[in-house]
Amino acid sequence: MVTGGDRARVEVLGPLRVLDADRRDITPDGLLQRRLLALLVLRRGRVVPAHSAVDALWPSRRPADPAAALQNHMFRLRRGLPDGLIESVGEGYRLDPAGVEVDADRLVVALSAGATGGAGVSAEIDAVLARWQGPAYPELDEVDEARAEATRLEELRSRAHEVRAEVRLGRGDTDGLVAELVALADAQPLRERPRALLMTALAATGRRAEALRVYDDFRRLLGDELGIEPSPALAAHHAELLAGAADRVWAPVGRLPVPATSLVGRDALAVAVTELAESGRLVTLVGPGGVGKTRLLLEVGHRLRAARPDRPGVLCELATADPDSAVDVAAAALRIDARPGTSLAERVADVLGDTELVLLLDNCEHVLDPIAAVVERLLATCAHVRIVATSRERLRVVGEHVRQVPTLSYDGEDAPAVRLFEERARAVVPGFEPDGRELACIAEIVRRLDGLPLAIELAAACLHTHEVAEVAAGLDHRFELLASGYRTSPRHGSLAAAVSWSFGLLAEDLQRTFAELSVFSGSFDAADAAAVCGTDPGTVTAALTHLVERSLVLRIPGRRYMLLETLRAFGAEQLTREGRVDLVAERHARHLADWVDRADSRLLQPGEQVLAQIDAAVPELRSALGWLLDHDEVALAGRLVNALLDYGIFRLRPDVLGWARLVIDADPEGRSPFAARVRVVAAYAAWMSGDVAETGRLSAAALRAVERAKTEPAAEAMTVRGSYELFEGHLDEAAAWYRRAAAAAANDPAQRLMARATELLPLGYAGDPAAVEQADALLAEVADARTPHAAYVWHCAGEADLAVDVERARARFARALDIAEQTNASFVTGLAGASKASIDARIGDPAAAADEYRRLIPHWRRAGMWSTQWTMLRSIAGLLERLDRYRDAAVLEGAVRATAAGHRIFGADEVALDELGARLRAALGDDAYEAARRHGAMLDGEAAAEHALRAL
Repeated sequence: MVTGGDRARVEVLGPLRVLDADRRDITPDGLLQRRLLALLVLRRGRVVPAHSAVDALWPSRRPADPAAALQNHMFRLRRGLPDGLIESVGEGYRLDPAGVEVDADRLVVALSAGATGGAGVSAEIDAVLARWQGPAYPELDEVDEARAEATRLEELRSRAHEVRAEVRLGRGDTDGLVAELVALADAQPLRERPRALLMTALAATGRRAEALRVYDDFRRLLGDELGIEPSPALAAHHAELLAGAADRVWAPVGRLPVPATSLVGRDALAVAVTELAESGRLVTLVGPGGVGKTRLLLEVGHRLRAARPDRPGVLCELATADPDSAVDVAAAALRIDARPGTSLAERVADVLGDTELVLLLDNCEHVLDPIAAVVERLLATCAHVRIVATSRERLRVVGEHVRQVPTLSYDGEDAPAVRLFEERARAVVPGFEPDGRELACIAEIVRRLDGLPLAIELAAACLHTHEVAEVAAGLDHRFELLASGYRTSPRHGSLAAAVSWSFGLLAEDLQRTFAELSVFSGSFDAADAAAVCGTDPGTVTAALTHLVERSLVLRIPGRRYMLLETLRAFGAEQLTREGRVDLVAERHARHLADWVDRADSRLLQPGEQVLAQIDAAVPELRSALGWLLDHDEVALAGRLVNALLDYGIFRLRPDVLGWARLVIDADPEGRSPFAARVRVVAAYAAWMSGDVAETGRLSAAALRAVERAKTEPAAEAMTVRGSYELFEGHLDEAAAWYRRAAAAAANDPAQRLMARATELLPLGYAGDPAAVEQADALLAEVADARTPHAAYVWHCAGEADLAVDVERARARFARALDIAEQTNASFVTGLAGASKASIDARIGDPAAAADEYRRLIPHWRRAGMWSTQWTMLRSIAGLLERLDRYRDAAVLEGAVRATAAGHRIFGADEVALDELGARLRAALGDDAYEAARRHGAMLDGEAAAEHALRAL
């Protein structure tokens, strides 16, 4: 009999392992000895007859003398184990249960204590699970009794994971728990307990909507597979989550504008609309322009937020949109980016999902069809989205509640219209207190303005330079015609009368300037206005001052100006009436082409927030490009698109780079002197979207266009061709193209810097020692500059250093990130962030790498840039292996190998991926590994990215 102090520890959860009392490994070397010991441990305390042992050791082909062979193996087995552990009993053998401590028994004891067993029990379960690799008793896979015991122990393993999750939830430790429970639920899809724990973990981490979806998915699965419902306990858990479902998977960043003025005469209407918005899901405020729909919309939005502070409200201003861009504008307000292969309307609905949200849509009348389609989709698929819209006419969508916004009452001295006039008058004439005669004039003014708030406010603003009687007289002068029923436009109705009157008070030169300013779809500065108006900055600044005084132009921060939408539309009608639309639009388009050229050249100037300036100008640039293409100004359109190349890359705007396609379609034969450059821009757009093959075709077309033109600078075409060769893994060819590009860009510092910096990538990947010297030279050239190009140089220098000095590479990536964030260079933010994270993923802090990847995956997703996303997912697969998440790593490996998007895997990266696959196969076993690979191969980019986020 073995004494307690001599007890051996036997591990059967996975391959057999034996440790002596001093915890030295004494596992038998021979397979047959391990199989014999496993049989004795399985039947510990019972006699194992010799014939049973022979059957277990040689299930198919027995030796010539099985009894002698058995005795030989038993002798060798006993020699390596503590004395007395195995006894001979009659015609068999018996293992003394008091002499061994079996890990399966320890697990049973720990599980019997359950989640209330304290920290010691939890640690014991963790220790057992950490060592458990593969099935129990694998040595006896042909013994029925062992297979039955392995099945029982597998159930214990599931229970152990569940108990461990309960313990972690109990102490508030949720880090990584959701991913663990997702894997557990995926492994046993019909098991209820993992689903219940997953719901609890999701709710505990603020993802209650996801928790509710887990229940719904499980309920459908049970119904489809077994024809049953979840247990009453799980149903009750679901009901509890429903009752407190305040958390959201996604929430937009939104802040409603705070009105600068009070709301007059609309309290009852605001209350009614707020109540209607709470009880219904779509309320449309309709009425003529200037009736105060926008002001009421904001008031309702603030009241809805006050009632539910946890429910965000987002304002989408559609005044600058057209039917083609309306959905883009709505998505931008919600901070939802486009995704290749999915319509933006579908993308918005998918992202919002179960989010609770109040969406305020302002000025829908000129984009009714696209906005009505989006609203209809949101109502059908997003149950918790409420929409309040303003329009000149109803949306005509099922479920719409239409509320007419009337004009203000103007009967009586205390009527809302009169109070509005007086309050706005005090803003320009402090202490304004009208006497009886003036009150009568005011009553007449507001009556003849039909109680329209905007018209009243414009009239009151005139008191800055006019007496009340003069305002009334001006109204007499212009509204005699309008009173007879004439309307300048059906779109404006009676608001057009108010604007026309205000416009009529202007001198002729100011009228002309006001009409010309209507070409701007957004804000502008004095220089922009001077270019469009065809005059000098001093003259236009004086005109702007007068127009601001008369409330026809708004002054906004940053020394910029803008027109209200209704005033802009009125000005556009004046241009049409005068036959000057094309003249002014041409000035606007040519000015924007010049402006973006200058802006592009300023990207190399430190301290200039050029990328942010171009961001703000994108609507204007889109409008200018449209006019140029409509008027066959292909060369100027190409020039405009070419100037946006660096912007589109640094700001991750494949949509803007995609404008090049419009120019190519207008000039398919490449007759424009900018034909090559336009194809370069289109090539980069294709690369960003993950179509490397199309990048190759377009880069070749660009080179052919250069050859035809002879005189056109070739640097851009050579650079993009080098990038294509780099994506394909042709390092020598890539480096050669970059060198040629740098030589061709002798007079273009930005292109030269981009070409020389990018050359560092193939040099570094090829292990060329010249990379280090060239990187140092480039860093000396950019010195302390803080520009997007400098950020890119620092990133490329870090890439060149990865195989030479990892810590220096890490520092260079950090410097690139710092500069990129200061200059809004989103492209470098993603690249340098991914490279820095890859260092931690391989040799640094895996938790830090996981945190960074969780930030970067949405970064590339928002941009729709799948080439770099796939490269990063490859690194994440290696990180998951370090984190012992072998199956998740194998799934990602399968996805990376199967995708047709992204860069070709070559050289050291290919070797590393192959080695990763081999290690994962060894860790998982052939069947599990191949199953995970097959699962990954079925994932598209979105699904692969989502899998990586869950696994991290």
